[in-house]
Amino acid sequence: MDSVILKGIKFDLAVGLDAWRRVAKPQPVVVDLDIQPTFTLEAAAAKDDVNLTLDYGKPYRQLVKEVNETLTYPEIRYLISHISDVVADYASLSLEIALPKALLQAKQGLAYHAMIDKSPDAGTVFTLSLTIKQIATECIIGVNPHERTYKQPLFFDISVPIVAGSFEIVGEHDAGHHHQVHDLVQEVVERVEGSSYQTLEALATAVAQIVTMNYGYSLAKVRIEKPYAYPVIAATSVQLTRTKGFFENKDFWKVKLP
Repeated sequence: MDSVILKGIKFDLAVGLDAWRRVAKPQPVVVDLDIQPTFTLEAAAAKDDVNLTLDYGKPYRQLVKEVNETLTYPEIRYLISHISDVVADYASLSLEIALPKALLQAKQGLAYHAMIDKSPDAGTVFTLSLTIKQIATECIIGVNPHERTYKQPLFFDISVPIVAGSFEIVGEHDAGHHHQVHDLVQEVVERVEGSSYQTLEALATAVAQIVTMNYGYSLAKVRIEKPYAYPVIAATSVQLTRTKGFFENKDFWKVKLP
């Protein structure tokens, strides 16, 4: 698989909601593109000829021009669709879109991963996932006496799938998805700060239950960093993945919510 990569394209755009839940307010947006052209790069390599490869300057210049003319996207999928239209001639397109200041409680904001695959057999397939990065909280966590006395900081990453199917912008998408992300993070922070688990595993499972059962996501990957577990290392972490079905099918085992 041959591809051309454009990394770290920076914009100031209004995408969904800003950190204060306001619409049409610009925020930093960083885009990475991985473009698989409809042809291989073998000829360009064999002849060492720039005319036989993908001219990455053309989609870059066109993307910067058009996006900076639009500036406002009511929902993340509109931005993805616009980028897809600009790049246009590709076999597959992978996008990483970072909104580092999209949430007050998340130190690294939101990171979207989108993949558009124009497979001749299956038609155009679109997948979109979201990672909420470094949600900052404090709570009682651990088994040691000193850990049961004082709250300590934790940092959460939560990853969820959003779309898997055909690539279409159907109807009018408003900022509902972005409101839900804000609500989810607010609930997780409030629940965690009131909790007193002994293990990261139990806490991560409880958070996964909130994400799947309260917000309808089919799957949640939860990573927790505990920076003060051992003073001589940066952090200890636990990461687990749970499906909504995991909780639906285990009525005999109720996860203790914070």
